[in-house]
Amino acid sequence: MNAPIDTSTIPLSLRAAGPRPSPRGKELDPITYEVIRHRLWSINQEGSTTIMHASGSPVVHATDYNFGIYMPNGDIAVSGTFYMIPLCTMTMMIQLINEKFAGNIAEGDVFVTNDPFIASVHQNDVQLVAPYFHDGRIVAWTGCMAHLLDVGGKEPGSWVPDARSCFEEGLRIPILKIARAGELDSGIWDMILGSSRIPLFVGNDFSALLASHRVSHERLRELCGRYGPDAVHDTMLQNIASTEDEMRAQLSRLPDGEFSHAMYYDHDGHTNKVFRVACTMSKRGDQLTFDLRDAHPQIEGMGNASKAGTLGAIATALLGTFGQELDWNAGLLGPISVLLADRTIISAEPPSPISGGSVTANWIASAAATACVAKMMAFSPEFADYVCGPADGSWLLAQFGGLNQAGEPFAIMYMDSLGWGGPAFRSRDGVASGGSLIVPAGGFNDVELHEKTSPMLYLWRRELVDSAGAGQYRGGNGIEYSLAMYDSEVLFGTLASHGVALPDQIGVLGGYPGSVCKYELVRKSDWQSHLASHGRVGKHADLAGERKALEAKTSMQFFPGDVVNMIVQNGGGYGDPILREPARVAEDVRNGAVSLETARGIYGVVVDAAGNVDETATKARRAAIRAGRLADARMPSPAKGKSTAADSLQWGPALKVGSSASGLTLSCGACDAQLGETDGNWRDAAARRNPKPEELGPHLRLDERFVFEQLVCPHCATSLWVDTRRKEDAGVIDFRLN
Repeated sequence: MNAPIDTSTIPLSLRAAGPRPSPRGKELDPITYEVIRHRLWSINQEGSTTIMHASGSPVVHATDYNFGIYMPNGDIAVSGTFYMIPLCTMTMMIQLINEKFAGNIAEGDVFVTNDPFIASVHQNDVQLVAPYFHDGRIVAWTGCMAHLLDVGGKEPGSWVPDARSCFEEGLRIPILKIARAGELDSGIWDMILGSSRIPLFVGNDFSALLASHRVSHERLRELCGRYGPDAVHDTMLQNIASTEDEMRAQLSRLPDGEFSHAMYYDHDGHTNKVFRVACTMSKRGDQLTFDLRDAHPQIEGMGNASKAGTLGAIATALLGTFGQELDWNAGLLGPISVLLADRTIISAEPPSPISGGSVTANWIASAAATACVAKMMAFSPEFADYVCGPADGSWLLAQFGGLNQAGEPFAIMYMDSLGWGGPAFRSRDGVASGGSLIVPAGGFNDVELHEKTSPMLYLWRRELVDSAGAGQYRGGNGIEYSLAMYDSEVLFGTLASHGVALPDQIGVLGGYPGSVCKYELVRKSDWQSHLASHGRVGKHADLAGERKALEAKTSMQFFPGDVVNMIVQNGGGYGDPILREPARVAEDVRNGAVSLETARGIYGVVVDAAGNVDETATKARRAAIRAGRLADARMPSPAKGKSTAADSLQWGPALKVGSSASGLTLSCGACDAQLGETDGNWRDAAARRNPKPEELGPHLRLDERFVFEQLVCPHCATSLWVDTRRKEDAGVIDFRLN
């Protein structure tokens, strides 16, 4: 018997496997190439718009869908800009169709799946792909997906925080033909709709997805009719090849080495356990490899992601960083490979629960990968403006269902949680309520749309002061929104997130993490009488009732009078907050982004009642912050060796890093003081302290299992890096340069 293959040693590609397509026609002239390239983008956009306008689902309307055009082998040719992770999983889906349905793929066929263990993200994200034929051959595929509000399972909405197996979570559809040669398979259609509590909504979504294929195929037919299928094929191929060349050139200009980061996922839907995911990124020449094998084994609860979902999340992070100046297609992903161990929390297999696979541990893996990229790019002046912390922390799920105020069945998933603040960069603050890299063109619905169709009233939807990660440049503040139930006897709600016990959106190069997320419940409140008496409810503390902070995941019933407030995680800062220009802090105070208390306590800026900086008091306050940092820090061993300007690299504003025969020589990027020589881990030359959460931000918290570790210069006390780690875990080695 052959020994089992250790699949953890086999790199996974983010592109379609197998030989690359080759040009079919004569070389394209530049004008024809650009015309076809832009027409393809237009076709892709029309396919996307068709889904949104035809669906009618509030979730789809808030952009939880996407559409893409693919090469015959499955490579992404044109990417939509909505929910990004499934673009990569549809590549996998097309590859599997080409293998399993070889010789049985016809014009008018449409294939469907939602199985995360095959080529999807979670059961609600249903994918449909269709081959586009011209003159009897496949020229391209179109692929689309949307989050369907309910696909069965034990909980309305099919998010099941307390599931112990995937069989509790709703219908999993293998890859099937939902249409054959243009004819809908009514048996498959009826099976899918019959599994949902709201078949009318699901039917509308499927009709919209099918319509997007019809519209895009008609436009492709017009394009191929004018320029020929070979020109269209070769334009896609040339664009992918050009993007890959540019991506490899970018990578070649970045330093070789290994870069590491570790992050944590909290609460499995049963108890508040925590699970670690570590990433080591290797850069060699024009290749990047992400090693994510150091991840917790798959769990019996909400938090697992499949290999498909994790690969899609990693691809999304790379599109958002390297793709700032490159087209978003398979070429950008060509130099990237990923290593995953089997049956971990980011590569789960049946029967593990997987309903949260779109937004759980794969986001933690993506955030760790983003941190690794930032640590590498911080060495490059050319890419210094790309450096930031993770853009996505956690999805704050709020889903409700039951009978609405008109006595009609309803289900709703609030997309307002996309309004989190973005990360900071070296020359600008993060965007307030800036949204998600996972859904770059995302948004949320009008308040009135939800209030019209559901028995939930908004008491507020607003940006939360001081919720951004502090820094020389701060992250963006995010939103909080409060929902009050009325005029329905009982509703069933699912609230599920992570990043409640610790923050996931870290700061970089001395910046502080953004706020944690939170669910705040007031049972049997007097919101209606308070509203009648005062005209508004300003804060939860104004309400009478039973007040409770909920755990990260719960499914529960809600009754008239219940009010729940949702607070999102937000982007981290860049650089030490006490290096922020005092005038900027004063402006933040005047604009309501930063409170007077945070300005003084964290930024060290004393602002008077008129909004002006007290320069003398500010100088004293910042000196006191520096002294306080050194007073409780664990100091490094006495410095040995020196870093010389001739051989040093700048690691952002934090460090100057040189090399010696025995390792690294280091000096502070802020004061130029020599930190000495280490055998390879720069942290050994820094002073270390464990600040309390309130020292870093008023909306931060840690439970007893974690600590913040702040690394500061032992001479000037400038913040160089801030980590969140479990107490018993060793810190990572941020970089080893080759």
